[in-house]
Amino acid sequence: MISQKNIHETYEKIRSYIIETPLIYAEELSKISGAKVYLKMEQMQVTGSFKIRGMLSKVLSIDTRDFNRPFVAASTGNHAAAFGYASEKFGFDGTLFLPLTISVAKMKALKKYRIKKEIFGMNSSLAEKKATEFAKESNAILIHPYNDIEVIKGQGTLAKEIQKQLPEVDCVLVPVGGGGLVSGISLYFQEEQVSVIGCQPKNAAEMYESVKANTIVEPSSLKTISDASAGGIEEGAITFDICKKYVEHYEIIEEEAIKEALTYFIQQYDTIIEPTSALPVAAIMNSKKYQGKNVVLVLTGSKINDTLLTEIINKK
Repeated sequence: MISQKNIHETYEKIRSYIIETPLIYAEELSKISGAKVYLKMEQMQVTGSFKIRGMLSKVLSIDTRDFNRPFVAASTGNHAAAFGYASEKFGFDGTLFLPLTISVAKMKALKKYRIKKEIFGMNSSLAEKKATEFAKESNAILIHPYNDIEVIKGQGTLAKEIQKQLPEVDCVLVPVGGGGLVSGISLYFQEEQVSVIGCQPKNAAEMYESVKANTIVEPSSLKTISDASAGGIEEGAITFDICKKYVEHYEIIEEEAIKEALTYFIQQYDTIIEPTSALPVAAIMNSKKYQGKNVVLVLTGSKINDTLLTEIINKK
């Protein structure tokens, strides 16, 4: 399994391509929760989310002689942007499968990339299956958003930065979809006395439900504004066993609480984040269990639909 040493090595490999995003103290959230709350501002990362870390880790592990082969990926948006960025940075041709549920904001952000875009399926799990089939049929290199050791190592580099910026960290609250980010962070901190807590929307809590059932469950059919964490988990995903073993517990967030946390954050900090980034914010706002602890909230991305953003701004 992935060790802290592996993640350190990955960090050295990708560090010249990424930003060491700031970790800032959140005074108001600290007052509300009774904890010392810090924000890991990964929405400021290259391409606007943490996904570039895993993408770079995977791409840089591929023999450059294979760059003449087609590449393929599937995503609800943030992984897609990282894929587009990498294709132009390293010069490979790519096909991207996007679910029908992709947000307008994320689709708009992809227009600048020359990769081929195909809409397929009602959720990210179906798009991922299509990408896997395409890879087999076309001898393409698949870059999976979470079910890949190299991708998980790349996402784990975020934990290395947190430890460097706040050595006394007690726990980290992380949004969870397919589990690549929370797997990387929890594997990095497995040798430390740091708790890693997964945060999911109640309407798309597939990882939590899978862990509870001890088997990967079907994607939820319910709608959530937390689109970046929705869509289910691929059958046989390595992240399932990692999350089962290393994620301490899960915070399950109602839709109204996500919206309230998102509105609060944008108004309070005058910083745009995506709804998925609001999951750990909602968790800390609605719980006293973290009192007295040094808590890091991972803000995963910045892309939000114009309609939702306008609604929030009009409430100011």
